[in-house]
Amino acid sequence: MPVAVISPKGLRRLQKGHPWIFESDIKSTNLDQPGILEVFDTQGQLWGRGLYNPRSKISIRMMTTGATIDEALVAQRVQAAIAYRQRVCQGWNGFRVIHSESDGIPGLTVDKYTDYLVLQQHSAALEPFMPVILEGLQTYYQPKGILARNDSEVRKLEGLPQEVKVITGDVPEEIPFKEGEVTVLAAPYTGQKTGAFLDQRENHVYAGSLAKGKCLDVFSYHGGFALQLAKQATSVIALDSSAAALAHIERAATLNHLSNIQTLKGDAFNHLHDFVKKGQTFDTIVLDPPAFAKGRDQLENALSGYKDINIQALKLLHTGGVLITASCSYHLEEPTFYAMLGEAAADVSKQLRVLARRSQALCHPERFSMPETRYLKLAAFEVIDV
Repeated sequence: MPVAVISPKGLRRLQKGHPWIFESDIKSTNLDQPGILEVFDTQGQLWGRGLYNPRSKISIRMMTTGATIDEALVAQRVQAAIAYRQRVCQGWNGFRVIHSESDGIPGLTVDKYTDYLVLQQHSAALEPFMPVILEGLQTYYQPKGILARNDSEVRKLEGLPQEVKVITGDVPEEIPFKEGEVTVLAAPYTGQKTGAFLDQRENHVYAGSLAKGKCLDVFSYHGGFALQLAKQATSVIALDSSAAALAHIERAATLNHLSNIQTLKGDAFNHLHDFVKKGQTFDTIVLDPPAFAKGRDQLENALSGYKDINIQALKLLHTGGVLITASCSYHLEEPTFYAMLGEAAADVSKQLRVLARRSQALCHPERFSMPETRYLKLAAFEVIDV
């Protein structure tokens, strides 16, 4: 079998349980194309086997500490992922089935929307195992259709074609599925990720339970939060820069017989400042922005952006108002996120009662030795008078 020898720095990461070995950590290898190889340290000790791609900065994604990587192992991992979802996804018909490294299948995500599966495959070395993966998924779920949503930039870096294609059956343009009592519309061909933000599904429902009075959902996208808020709010403004996303919300609102959602197109920062200037107030505000920091070098500017939107939101909330605020930027670590929120509250002289500190849905499990798998942060506060 092909081998790679890794540096002491790479070994230290591996010893802590982190599955990634970077290009700079490889001292030597006799493999010049994507495939499986054995990983040794400079003393000649075997540390396991992983998926290798010389084109990727994450050159090796470890899969085992000793076992052979073959179809039997991959099939076993698929079955284990399905069994875990059987335990944590009872009552949900939209959830993630396979979550890459957290399920021991690096580079692969699979989401289920009722009777349909949508997958994204980001590892060239995993390609030979796709038939056995698909067989396991089809045998258990018997889906009406499977869509390969393989159009990400990561595919290009891996040397894989960027494409969106139906693998089997038929997959519609929009798929209705349930989050609590609300019907949500996934857009598997065009939506973010595989068509919906399933990592926020539990947070969507939780936010709905806190909703009251006049609500504002900022960066609303397809309305995962807005639709839940509307179930018990007086009114909801769904603010987003995308007309297509807002049209999506309007279709979902009609499907749910909700007439109290108003969509508003525009820049979130500008509208928040305008609301403050006009003296508007809200009873509940949700902030769910995209990742402002996609790299550590962007963190300073991202923090400024996060702080600004939270300051404006707090200005719009009176005593008793609820702020639900999130960040999906992995590089913005939890202590820094909460410190920023503390500074924002202090800057506008607001006292906050913590209602919850939450992360991503259970169908997006965290691998404890891999901090990258805990990326989503959501906090809920009540403005108090003390």
